Formats: sequence, structure tokens, C-alpha cells
Amino acid sequence: MTHDAADENHMFDDRSQDRALAITRDNDNEDALLLQPEVPAALVFNGKSHTVMMTSPYDLEDFVIGFCLSEGIIENSRQIVITDVRSTLRGYVIEADLDEDCIDALTSRQRTLEGRSGCGLCGVQSLEAIPTEATRQVIPGNMPQNIVLAAIDALPEFQSRNKTGGGLLHASAFADANGTILLAREDIGRHNALDKVLGALARQNIDPVGGFILMTSRCSYEIVAKTVQCGIGGLVTLSGPTLTAVNLARQAGLTLICRERRGLFRRFA
Repeated sequence: MTHDAADENHMFDDRSQDRALAITRDNDNEDALLLQPEVPAALVFNGKSHTVMMTSPYDLEDFVIGFCLSEGIIENSRQIVITDVRSTLRGYVIEADLDEDCIDALTSRQRTLEGRSGCGLCGVQSLEAIPTEATRQVIPGNMPQNIVLAAIDALPEFQSRNKTGGGLLHASAFADANGTILLAREDIGRHNALDKVLGALARQNIDPVGGFILMTSRCSYEIVAKTVQCGIGGLVTLSGPTLTAVNLARQAGLTLICRERRGLFRRFA
């Protein structure tokens, strides 16, 4: 693909994906591959910059609402109004107004660095800003094996971008008590994918009680913390958990099921 000189001065633009040719190492055939973007998204609340997150530029309205909910900045989606989502040559800018009673929570979660796609805690200003205990208690999910496996089997059908983009994107989904996936979102960052699902649940007024989150990623601390913060009682991940994640899940009453190294699923909490 050719670019003129002006285009080469910018890493990001408003295209959702670039087509690239990947050459396999075992032959000379060229296979077309759709490369997925990873772009900075600046979150601006009440006219002030809060943080810059590296994210996939899809479902950004869901993302910002889910981010605010899972970070404990807002308690419900009525406390935030998205005023602008725009693409620039440097990335995306998402502007929103928060209720005045959310300002203290916003200040306590202020970030000083960009949030990288692989880490959900980047940029918090102090260790005190990171909760070391469960922020709330949840009603444990009742998740029989057949229900969990049904949701796992159905998940690939919701990963449309991942199919065409070389398998680089994480997926997060919400399944109801019957294991039926109600919605799913994709992102280069696992915590971003989860935030998008949490935001979509709030925007669509879906009651999460009785359902569970399904993630294609490992189970890390921030995945458990965000799930618990939004009052969801079940979490399933397709890779193993950290000790910190398991301890936090047990404190909160979260039902936690993860795939371990041997490929088996185990209930850790």
C-alpha cells in the first residue's frame, strides 16, 4: 500500500484497519491479512484530561462508560453524558460530563501515564489508589458445567474482528444464567474489552444479576476487580488466574472458573 509523504508523518488516522500482506516463512505465497489497529484514546471528563488508553477504536461509547463504572468513578450510567467522540491524526478523543458528586471519585483515580493495552492499572498516581481488598460483595453465580461450556462454544461466533485480524484481539462477553451470550466486545486489551461489555450492559439496561462474564484472556487482578465493581457474580476465563485474582474473587464472593495448563477448567472461587 502506498502513502503520500503527509500520511507517513502520522502513525494513526481514522481508518479502522489497514490491509497488509503477510508472507509465511515456509513458502513464498502472500496471504492477505487485516491488521487490527491499536490507537490512543484520550478520556476527557468535565473538560479536563484524565488518561490516555491504548485501545481498539470500536465501541468507544461503551468503553468510556464501562471504564468509569469499573473504576468506581460513577455508580450508574445516568451520572455520565458523552458529549463528543472524535478521531484526530494522533488518535481519538472522548469527552464526557460527569455529575458533580462523581468528582471526588474521579480525582482519587487520576492517572499520570498512558494506559497501555496490556495493563489496566497503568498510570494511577499512588499505591493507595489501588484497592487491596474487595470493593464490594457480589451474589455468587450459579454456573453448572454445561452452562459454562455452552457459552464457551458460542463465543467464537461473536469474534468477527478476531477472525479476520490474525487472532490478535481479546474478547469479552456477557452470558445470562442459561449460558446464552447476550453481547460481546473485542479489543487489543483484555481489560478494555471487559470495560466495553460493562458499558454496553449499562447502556442497554441489561440486568447482570445471575449472569457471568466470559473472557478469552488470563484472569488477572484487574479483570476480577472490574467484574466485582459492577456487581457481576460470575467470571470465566480461557486461561489461568493469578493468586491475587483468586484471593480477591474469594473475598468478594465471585464464582471464578478458569482454564488451567492442562486444558481443564477448574472452579477457583
